[in-house]
Amino acid sequence: MNGGHGGRSVLLVALGTRGDVEPFVRLGWRLRAEGYAVTVAVLEDGAARVRAAGLRPAVVGPVAAQAMWSGSAFLRAAAHLNPGLMWLQMRRALEVVAPTVAGHLAPLLRRADVVLVGLAAAGLVPVVTAAGVPARLVLLAPLLPHPGGTATWSTSAWDRLPHPLESARQALLWRMTTALSTPLASLLHGPRRAALPVTAPPAGPPLLATSAVLDPRPAPHAVSTGWWPDPSPVRTLPREVDRWLDRHPGAVLMAFGSMPGSSTRRTLERLGDVARSVGSPAVVQVRGASTRAFPGGLVVGEVDHRALLPRLAAVVHHGGSGTTHAVTAAGLPQVVVPHLGDQPHYARAVHRAGLGPPPLPRPLATRARLVARVRTALELGQGAPQVRSAASRLSGEDGLGTAARLVDAMAQ
Repeated sequence: MNGGHGGRSVLLVALGTRGDVEPFVRLGWRLRAEGYAVTVAVLEDGAARVRAAGLRPAVVGPVAAQAMWSGSAFLRAAAHLNPGLMWLQMRRALEVVAPTVAGHLAPLLRRADVVLVGLAAAGLVPVVTAAGVPARLVLLAPLLPHPGGTATWSTSAWDRLPHPLESARQALLWRMTTALSTPLASLLHGPRRAALPVTAPPAGPPLLATSAVLDPRPAPHAVSTGWWPDPSPVRTLPREVDRWLDRHPGAVLMAFGSMPGSSTRRTLERLGDVARSVGSPAVVQVRGASTRAFPGGLVVGEVDHRALLPRLAAVVHHGGSGTTHAVTAAGLPQVVVPHLGDQPHYARAVHRAGLGPPPLPRPLATRARLVARVRTALELGQGAPQVRSAASRLSGEDGLGTAARLVDAMAQ
């Protein structure tokens, strides 16, 4: 091996959209600072973010929309409403690209001293470990099977009891999700090794990159590190965004991540109407968009949330791990409109922590309901004790430091 922490090389396998890639970029930044040689394996549209952080990307497949979703816009939209259809779409798409991904990953795995993988590549953990390379799964939500499922805490005595239905649902979700990577594992290590049990937690406990503020009692067979904040220097806002915020104090951010969905124009019209009904200006974040004003607000593309959030009054978002933690750390009330995956978990966690109103699932998110939720969040305000306390506790965590120490132990 060349260079690195004692000659050690770390491979981070981050297959998915921006929300799946970003935590690995942050960990890679920290590991590189500690002397490791870091490679981040990503799909094509994740490479730019890896390069921007000064890390080395290895493109192992096409863009996420092709590698993980149907080519039909109708089927992609339908998947938001039907978890079974979502799983079928992703399974088929990943099966098609598995030979390409496996071909690119194979030499990277042979050269690595330590491997960390995201949920879309969970099946690699037991087979890579069996080949003698230390490997761990990284989770961005406590999705492991657990007697309490993801409903691990609540405000009532009843909800502290075991949740058999939620537990069964979570176990099914775990089996379905880890099975997505079985074709990839089979191609890389052969059918016999790929048949190792990936429907149970791997022998090496997964790393859970979440805060105790949102996940105070995660599954006991995961190692909770704390949240992984962005360790890079804060990027300033574009001048036109900065000036607009000066003229429009008390704005509400509406951001729904990088999940495929309906047309940008229709979404923009709807969110602008919500903002006008609430009486607050809106900042609508659309991936890849250029900055422009629209009736009731401003559209922005990729901007640093650490610079943007302190200028806002509240946030409406989809419940992705990164966005939920960032808004909590910024001390803002939030409205969560979960779409799929782990997002319902974070929607519940936000409400249970007193950081926002009850979740509003996407199929139920009518204009009237969304307006009511945003008004509730604004009434809660940034001054609420639980909102301030959550932000303070998050700032005291050292999730990346904990994760780096665990990688050190793996590399010994």
